[in-house]
Amino acid sequence: MRHHWNWSSVIFSFLSGWIVFSLIEYSVHRWLLHAGEGLLFRLHESHHHHPEEPSAFFFATSIVVLTLAWLLLDRALHLDGASFFICGFASGYCYFGLLHHLEHTTRINRIPFRWLQKRWAAHSVHHRLDHHNFGVITSFWDLVFKTHQSNKKRERSEVVP
Repeated sequence: MRHHWNWSSVIFSFLSGWIVFSLIEYSVHRWLLHAGEGLLFRLHESHHHHPEEPSAFFFATSIVVLTLAWLLLDRALHLDGASFFICGFASGYCYFGLLHHLEHTTRINRIPFRWLQKRWAAHSVHHRLDHHNFGVITSFWDLVFKTHQSNKKRERSEVVP
């Protein structure tokens, strides 16, 4: 490491990367994947029609994009903490991939943590009401942009045995 870091700088850089990723994830999902036209919309619409199909996979180009972003932040812009920012960004991306995969392959009652069950339920609402709950890893941006829809419990007559 070229720099002497204190833990507050490391944590701030890491969390900044994670927060930026969460905003990008929300934005891409809302304004590109639900735009109503184009290839990305059609691919995502297919995911909505067949959510059980494997769709939360990592793209091979992701490491290339992250490396280029790191080089830009670290070398070209000389931003201290670029490595920790990219680590936060990449961990947000990995968390997104894992969480989205679990939401489509695991029943909610098999998920051991209540906070993960809440994310699963919010994403389930998105698949029923596709103009709500765009954030997969957090509802924060849905609350900010007023696209959050609370989880509504099903009526007893709606419950499938």
